[in-house]
This record gives sequence, C-alpha cells and structure tokens, in this order.
Amino acid sequence: MDLKRGQKIAIEPVDSCTLTVEWSTPKKAMDVDVSAFLLDANNRCVRDEHFIFYGQPQSPNQSVQYRKQTEQDGTIEVLLNQVPQDVERIAITLTIHEGDTQNLRFEQIDKIHLTVGNRHHYHFGEDLQQETAIVVAELYRHNGAWKLNVIGSGFNGGLQALCENYGLEIIDTPKESVEKPAPVKLEKMNVNLEKRQSVSIAKSEKFIATLEWANPKKDLDLYCFYVLANGETGKVYYRDMGNASKAPYITLDGDSKTAGQETIIIHQPSKISYVLIAAYSAVSNGFGSFKKMKAQAVVDNQLGQRVTSGLFEKNNFAYWVAIAHIDLSETSNARVSHVEKYSKSGSERSPALYTDGTFEMDKGPVEFK
Repeated sequence: MDLKRGQKIAIEPVDSCTLTVEWSTPKKAMDVDVSAFLLDANNRCVRDEHFIFYGQPQSPNQSVQYRKQTEQDGTIEVLLNQVPQDVERIAITLTIHEGDTQNLRFEQIDKIHLTVGNRHHYHFGEDLQQETAIVVAELYRHNGAWKLNVIGSGFNGGLQALCENYGLEIIDTPKESVEKPAPVKLEKMNVNLEKRQSVSIAKSEKFIATLEWANPKKDLDLYCFYVLANGETGKVYYRDMGNASKAPYITLDGDSKTAGQETIIIHQPSKISYVLIAAYSAVSNGFGSFKKMKAQAVVDNQLGQRVTSGLFEKNNFAYWVAIAHIDLSETSNARVSHVEKYSKSGSERSPALYTDGTFEMDKGPVEFK
C-alpha cells in the first residue's frame, strides 16, 4: 500500500513495527543518518537514552533498536508492547551529517523511501530543497493502540535543530567521537485558538498548514489564498497545486476524496505576506455544518510551535468557511488568527483576500467542483 503525507494508519501486527528508510545520493556523496526520538506527552525527549541513533543503537529496555545494512539505509525496529508507558510518540528522522557546514541539502538526494513492515511504502522528498533534516514519520499511541502518522517534512539546522525541537542539545564533537545529547530547556507552543484569538509564533523557513475534518461522508477541499510580498494574489487548491521553487512558493499535497486532511506547505515564507486558509464543501448543495465535521486548520512552523484554529458556530447552509489567517509580513514573527467567517446561504462565490491582508466572503469567483 502506498502512503501519502498526512495519512494515519493502524499498525498491524500490534506487537512490533519495523521502519526502514532508504535513499539514493547520485549527485553528491554525503553522510545521511536515521534516528529515533522517544517522546513524552509534551513531545519531548526526557532522557538522553531516549535518543536512538548509530552511537546509541538501542533504548534502555531494548524496545527500540537501530540498525543499518548499507550506507544508504537505516532501520528502526520497535517492540510496541514493550515501549515504556511514558513514551507517547516515537519520531523517525533522517539527517545529513554536517549538512550546513558542508553545504549539503536534501534537494541533492533522490528516491527517499520509507517501508513500514514490508506492507506500506512512502516515497517522498521531491519538494525538499535547503533542508538538512526530515521528520519522516511518527508512531503514536491512540486509544490504547499504536498508529503511524506519515509526515515527510523538513527542518533546517540538521540534527541539532531536531534535538533542540525535542528538548535535547548536541555537543559539537566529531562524528567519530559520537554526538552526545544533553538536556536543554526549550519553550514550545501548542495553542488551540479561542474565537477571534490571535497568537504570534516564530517565523521559520517553512510552514505546514493542514485542513482536518472527521466526518467520513463529507469531502472538504482546502483552499489557500495568498498575497505575495510583491503584491501578487492568487490561490492554491486542487486545480492549481502551486510550486515550491517559484511563485507562489506554496504547494498542496493532493486532493483528498475521503475524510481526513489536506495539507499545504509554505516553502518560502519570506516571499509571502498573507495567507488565508479556507474550506469548501462541494457535496449536498452546501447543506451540513462544518462544525459537525470538526473541521479545523492546524499551522505548524516546524520549530515546535503549533496552532490549531477550530470552529465554534453552527452553520448549515454555507459552501465556504474561512478558518485561519496567517500574517507573514513581519521579519521574525508570524501571526496566526482565528477568523471563522461563512459564505451566504447558497452562495458558491469564494472568499477574496486583498493585498492589505483583509478579506471578504462572497467576493471571489463562483466555484463548481
């Protein structure tokens, strides 16, 4: 079974899981490593021994183990029923050793491939550019069972950035001496916005925004309206899935046909001023509440700061809802705002985002899917 970014699957069999990451580096030789971080409920590594890598190939009780067979693969094997109860998540990562100092990037790597238990496969990496670290996937506990979340998102800053994100610090020593993690206090943020609330988060080199919903009988479409720094406006959606390396510097990761989620990646936030995240419902002539579908927008700056914008109002006759607004016009911060505005009953005219960052409902073109 081929997996896609953002997909969540149950792990079978339930007693163990083997995850193997393979890659090809035909363009330039580089040293790439697979690691695992054992995380608590706050998404932090609370012990040095919960960082599993080539220099520390197994967890204290040996429930998580690292191995490799070639120079272009790495495997993490997890005995799920033996993982300590205080470990809620296990992040599987891929990093380029000394990528920043040697100017090595994931755009120089081809054919990154995750295999899960010889049953599931995830091919990714085509949209990666200047990143030197990747969170490939996460195993996580859900209602007493283990599930897998396919991520495939990149970090700048390599292993050090990942370790800091998970509450560890890398001592700068040669690889032959083995990097030694040590605890470090790192403030993180996981905010659920209240109605009309805004919050500022760090402006990073990449943002991921996800439209999530729960009703299996509804198909929602993610629309990302944008204003570039040069004043250009437009939208990324299922008919125009954007571009990572040129305007609009935003991409949509496919058009979901079932309940779940759709994801956009903002690849170059410095070239974008404003983003409006909206959802469109093409079924039942707009009948049905977005709130009942538990629709929400989740914005993640890939630096441990995550903002969720949900819905509070019941509206049964709208095709459109604008959920979250992102102001990227400042140099160092991004402001994420809960907006929750609905289109008029029966109106399929889309929202319109203006060059000053304001927006109006029912002012854009009519949408027919």
